[in-house]
Amino acid sequence: MNVLKTIRSVEWWEYKLPPLLAIGYAAALKSGTSFIDLVPHILFLLLSVTIGAIYVSIINDLTDIEIDLASGKKNRMANVSTLWRWLLPVTCLLIGAIFMYYFYPDRLSLLLYLMPWMCFSLYSFEPVRLKDKGIWGVFADASGSHIFTSLLMISSVSFYAGAAIDWFFFCSTAIWAFCYGLRGILWHQFYDRDNDITAGVNSYAVNVSPQQFKSKEVFLFLLELTAISVMLLRIQLILPFVFLLLYGALSLIKIYSLKDIPVIIISPDKHFFILMGDFYQVFLPIALLITAAAKDPYVVLVLIVHVALFPKNTSNALRQFRDFLLTKL
Repeated sequence: MNVLKTIRSVEWWEYKLPPLLAIGYAAALKSGTSFIDLVPHILFLLLSVTIGAIYVSIINDLTDIEIDLASGKKNRMANVSTLWRWLLPVTCLLIGAIFMYYFYPDRLSLLLYLMPWMCFSLYSFEPVRLKDKGIWGVFADASGSHIFTSLLMISSVSFYAGAAIDWFFFCSTAIWAFCYGLRGILWHQFYDRDNDITAGVNSYAVNVSPQQFKSKEVFLFLLELTAISVMLLRIQLILPFVFLLLYGALSLIKIYSLKDIPVIIISPDKHFFILMGDFYQVFLPIALLITAAAKDPYVVLVLIVHVALFPKNTSNALRQFRDFLLTKL
């Protein structure tokens, strides 16, 4: 059994964890406590969220075996023995319970850590199975993948640092995470729309025409941009804005040089990129780490580890900048 394929790490490791770390880095910088002293706790949070992500990947495939077979879609749990099918999620639950113990007495963080487990269990398992309940499945996925985990970063880092929570930053992060999470799950549902129709899955995207959804995706994206703008203003650092300009330059390179199509949610069959994805996954966390390193050189080690853990999108961005510059020289 290939563990990495079974837990589908390629689908979430580089895409969902760096934005969460960026929120943790921002909370650490805002706390007024030594950034390097908070790094072990941020790593603790990263590990706790990773266990949850593994659980989600396993139960999502586990509960979709028959549906995927009906639609001709590959399912990684189909060839796993019955024993391992249930041993893996139960092990994740036990490890998650240990993390919950260590969150106490930080009740807010304990609740925020517990909620994604509940959301995705309700999302996947019968008799509730929100995945087949249209918009409720979309809300459950966005909440479990982004809202509660992003807010966990703020609450837990603040508690560990002994700092008061910036509730304006907290609420704007909730709105941003909700919008970004909705974009993520809706992109996935519209991408799988034909397979879901074949299998009889009652997802939100199955009941909505992609063309009819165009105006909704624009509104969602504008709300997300407003929320991230408020977040950056509350962080009160220059470098994230500088790196936002760099991200804008990379987007123009992709559009005009690489001929990639910018996408909010609905994606074409041609080459495309998700708007703001690279900023959240690459530019923002690196900008925050460089800012922290300017105050404490030891944070350079954290920056190196961060890039080593999430090399794909970072190297892709650097390669695209390099290739563009070489064509102009």
